[in-house]
Amino acid sequence: MKKLVKVELTKLVKRKVFIILLVLSSWSLIYGLGIFLHWDFISIGARLDLITFVTTMWIFLLMLAIPLLLILYNSSFILGGEIQGGQILLEINRVFKRKSLIVAKYITANLSILFLYLVNVMVSSIVYIVFIAKSRYGFDNYLEFTKGNIESVVVSVINLLFIIFLISVAFYLSLHYSAIVSAFISFGVYIICQLFCYINTIARFVPGYFFIVSDYKFSIGLVIFQSLSNIVLSYLFLVLTIKEFESKGF
Repeated sequence: MKKLVKVELTKLVKRKVFIILLVLSSWSLIYGLGIFLHWDFISIGARLDLITFVTTMWIFLLMLAIPLLLILYNSSFILGGEIQGGQILLEINRVFKRKSLIVAKYITANLSILFLYLVNVMVSSIVYIVFIAKSRYGFDNYLEFTKGNIESVVVSVINLLFIIFLISVAFYLSLHYSAIVSAFISFGVYIICQLFCYINTIARFVPGYFFIVSDYKFSIGLVIFQSLSNIVLSYLFLVLTIKEFESKGF
């Protein structure tokens, strides 16, 4: 399994879309330079501490349609791109079980988003310390753990699980459609979640509640429910992908 994942990761880092995502994950640098150089089109409404800045930069990145679409396309291409291109036939002949191949590709898709998340955290932290901490938008004592900060970190992790759920949908769809079509359909799932979140009575039970609703209600019970629901849904789509891939006549 480790060898398969290593091979998939090697292919992943050579793809242009992943390199583009890597650059986009560093977009907080623009904010930092804008504040440092006093660019008029860069502004922050209030003073931010380090944790708030980092988590906000990640959310802003994902809320833009193009980065999220690229993430979904990147994940669906890991499987769907090779099915469309015919390379999957060569890979099947090299592995003992088809399940191992699918799991390795799925792990790679998840590792890619985790890596982008960590890059965003690292770059945003450096940008804050170098450019923002001593400005009128930051704090000298930038690393302070308040109740609000802890909630922001928890919500950031849950939002990451929601993105993994969307990745799982795109990954499954890539069995049947091209990578780009799978990306747009899974993005449509995100839009549907947005629409359901407008219904107050069910909003908190919709996957992505913390990601979509800006004035969310934070509670331990809701954190557990959202986390488990995203994990379970992601697992179900993985199982479904494995079963349908094994039944295909490659």
